[in-house]
Amino acid sequence: MKTLIFDLGMVLIHFRWREFLTDMGYEGERKDGLAKAMFQNPLWQEFDRGVMGDANVIAEMKKESPQYAEDIDRIWQKENFCNVCHPFAYSEELIRTLHEMGYKIYILSNYGETLLGLNREKYTFLNYVDGGVFSYAVKQMKPDDVIYQTLIEKCGIEPENAVFFDDLEANCEGARRAGITAVQVTDGLASILQGLKEECGVELPQMEKYL
Repeated sequence: MKTLIFDLGMVLIHFRWREFLTDMGYEGERKDGLAKAMFQNPLWQEFDRGVMGDANVIAEMKKESPQYAEDIDRIWQKENFCNVCHPFAYSEELIRTLHEMGYKIYILSNYGETLLGLNREKYTFLNYVDGGVFSYAVKQMKPDDVIYQTLIEKCGIEPENAVFFDDLEANCEGARRAGITAVQVTDGLASILQGLKEECGVELPQMEKYL
């Protein structure tokens, strides 16, 4: 039986920053400018990398875009920031079903400590996983080769018997370099179900209600 490895963002979790900014009341040029200052800023990856420290990342964002400093502080408030991500409707049932079928399931995700801490309770699918690696905890990032090796060694994974699901082709290529079969998730649940069918011979018709 194959070992299954899942990314989080845009695979099991909706990184909904565009909708979030709209919910926060931002529109037009201000929404676009704030998106570039924060969510589309290369500094965003530093949350996931876990080296700079969140306070320093926020300070650098505000230094780069002082016109959005108050907005960045507002977004960063815990009661607001937690709403940037939500699990997809299918995620818990999918992971629970695979777990009950006997699959070993692991997470490999570029993810920040603060956002994970704020949302862990609503990521109920994590109750059915066997372990994994989060980038902030190991100070490593996909698609660098080292993080795949960290996962393999930490979780005792046999690469030739594992399938990895990620939305980014670069991350899939990183997995393939490590000897892991990879499925790029370009169409959410539909891509996951197709990958499970092709790589594991598993069909889950009960999940089609989410398509």
